[in-house]
Amino acid sequence: MSTISVTVEQPNHALMLVEWLKNIRFVKEVHVETENSSPQGNAAAIKKALEGIKSKNLFSDIDDPVAYQRQLRDEWN
Repeated sequence: MSTISVTVEQPNHALMLVEWLKNIRFVKEVHVETENSSPQGNAAAIKKALEGIKSKNLFSDIDDPVAYQRQLRDEWN
């Protein structure tokens, strides 16, 4: 096994790199050490928004997804 250490200046760049690495099948573990525990920028805002909606069942009231999509398309005609 080999270990690679990478240093980046922006915390949001570190978050993007971590997500890319996690999606590589031969990467076993990704560990992040940051000086600033609260990343700034768009990546942090998107992550916060996704975490906010993760626990909600947004589309649980849709019984038939095909009919739902058809209704959305017909709405614009």
